[in-house]
Amino acid sequence: MVKRIILWVCLACFSAAGLCAKPDTPAAPRAVAIYPDLDGTWFLDGKLKFGCEVVYTDGGKRRTTGYLNGNLPWSDLICESDQAVMEGDRVLVDLFKVRHNNGVLVLRARHRDNARASASFELKIPPLSSIELYLKDQDKPRYGGSIEPLLALQWANGASYSCEVSDPTAIVPADSVQLYFNDMRIYGGKVLLPQFSMAEPHAFTLSVMWASKPWLNDVESFTYIGKEHRRWCFPAAEGSDARRQSIAPKGMDGAEGFYGMAGADARDVSVKLALSDDKRSISVSATNGQRVFTHVFSVEEFSLEIIARGGNGGNGGRGGEGGSAPFGDPYRAGVGGRGGRGGQGGKGAKITIDSTPEAELFIPCIIIDNSDGKPGRPGAGGKGGVFSSGYGTPTLIELLFPPRNYDGLPGEE
Repeated sequence: MVKRIILWVCLACFSAAGLCAKPDTPAAPRAVAIYPDLDGTWFLDGKLKFGCEVVYTDGGKRRTTGYLNGNLPWSDLICESDQAVMEGDRVLVDLFKVRHNNGVLVLRARHRDNARASASFELKIPPLSSIELYLKDQDKPRYGGSIEPLLALQWANGASYSCEVSDPTAIVPADSVQLYFNDMRIYGGKVLLPQFSMAEPHAFTLSVMWASKPWLNDVESFTYIGKEHRRWCFPAAEGSDARRQSIAPKGMDGAEGFYGMAGADARDVSVKLALSDDKRSISVSATNGQRVFTHVFSVEEFSLEIIARGGNGGNGGRGGEGGSAPFGDPYRAGVGGRGGRGGQGGKGAKITIDSTPEAELFIPCIIIDNSDGKPGRPGAGGKGGVFSSGYGTPTLIELLFPPRNYDGLPGEE
């Protein structure tokens, strides 16, 4: 009888506890944040990726699928914009409406179960920061030929884009760029070069300008490249690389690395031009006192490249490795030595051109590269010395990965 009473009391207590317990309340959405792709070119192609993050009352967070690689379904959110159509993590932007809205795209999002959990994001069209013009390597400016310049554009948000000026599929609006050959405006992007003429210059300029911001422009000069194009090189000796520093004695810091040797200065080059009596050929010679080049060019196909750069500096040597710890002082390993400085580059040559009056017209046909040599790379710092494990036997970990003092810094630039 007593056992039955105790069992009944226990069952009653469990039942009461079950009635008093409250079910867990599910977390509710508390806030929404919008994260668009700020580095893209949406302001050109009208395609923008974005995602949303929902914060819940229990502190948890979930991100949408797609762009943010989350697991929150887009059906939980309502996303809108007056300047775009939104499809999941993709936004199809109406650029005309964005420009009409002072260049601002407004995105809005709210949670379907809690309208107060909402957010808006204003994304402004970034300003263009730079514009550059160049030619493809295989696009040689020859008399009577044609060239199609390339554009490299950079915006303030870090986005960049390159295209041919003449490319009709480019996402850059055609009327936003103005191209000039010398002083003549070029429409369509393809530049037709003139036929050879003794009365015309043998070099030309290409310039490009962003129509709405004329101060963003680029001007490049080019020389006509002839079929008889020659490349005369006057090399200067390069500095030798420094050897590696030796290991320091026990307990001592590693020595600084050896410096790389400086590159040699290029020897001065003198060039002479003379037009033939019949004005159909031009004789050219160049020398730096050690090397001599001569050639007779056709006036219609004359172009010459002279390379007289300074020698590159040698690389700095690696700093010395710090000495290992002495047996009697296991914690006094040496610090690795600083790397050696790279050698300086040599100076480029001075180019002197001596020409007859009739041949002066052809001086622009000579392309000169007399830049200074590049400095050598700084050497790496030496490794720190190995600490001793004291008088005991080193562990397997210490044998595989011996503890070291600090490594040395790399050499100065």
